[in-house]
Amino acid sequence: MTRHRFGTSTNVPVPTHERRMRRRPVLLIAVGSGMRQSRVGFYTSGRLSLDGIFAVPDTTGGPFPGVVVCHPHPVLGGDMENPVVTAICHALVRSDIATLRFDFRGVGESQGEFANGDKEEDDLRAAISMLGSLPGVDKRRIAVAGYSFGAGVLLGAIGRMKSVRSMVAIAPPLSTVRRSPIVRDERPKLFVVGRLDKVAPSVELQAEMDAMKPPVEFADIPDADHTLAGHEIAVAERVVEFLAPTLGPEPQGGRSLMSWARSILPYR
Repeated sequence: MTRHRFGTSTNVPVPTHERRMRRRPVLLIAVGSGMRQSRVGFYTSGRLSLDGIFAVPDTTGGPFPGVVVCHPHPVLGGDMENPVVTAICHALVRSDIATLRFDFRGVGESQGEFANGDKEEDDLRAAISMLGSLPGVDKRRIAVAGYSFGAGVLLGAIGRMKSVRSMVAIAPPLSTVRRSPIVRDERPKLFVVGRLDKVAPSVELQAEMDAMKPPVEFADIPDADHTLAGHEIAVAERVVEFLAPTLGPEPQGGRSLMSWARSILPYR
């Protein structure tokens, strides 16, 4: 069984401009009494066991909306402890939104082998189902966020994620955006990139967004490249700002979800 927790695969080439991701420092964020975290295991449709961390606000109330957060490329050292991923999860929980971050197949304690995105879409669908089944989570209010490789998996699976209300793609490889059916998707969506990113070039990504159905938002992070190193908090804050309104209570009076979302979100 191949493991990729530290990006040690010898049979998958690593782009030169991405190799520095392996040496990124861990971002430490204090987790106070306002959060409860637990390790969870769940199965894909192919009966692979995946490892994840469920976090929920340590407050009364609920059920809470939830967000599945997908990590970057495992061959480049990506896993669920990636600094961008953990920053997003902690910021969401502080905003009373539960989260599930998990390791794709072949990463960390998750079973299976890395499939270069071909089978990881099944992992994501299993994670969405798992989050909706956990105590304290409102399965009708689920969103998905992915970073880099995780964003590519999200974009590929979008047509089979009917229960998801909204989505965030952070530094998605341009090729995955062009192949994705997201261009026809009418749910709220946000794209976040670093202004210096060569994998997800800001100008080219905006051109792709011009053809997408609204609502769609775009945010670029000044002085940030594909690693987003040093900008984790800024990314997390933008993700929360976008997702929180899309995960509010069900609209009343027979109003459609899309009508409600368009009334509260700016879009093209």
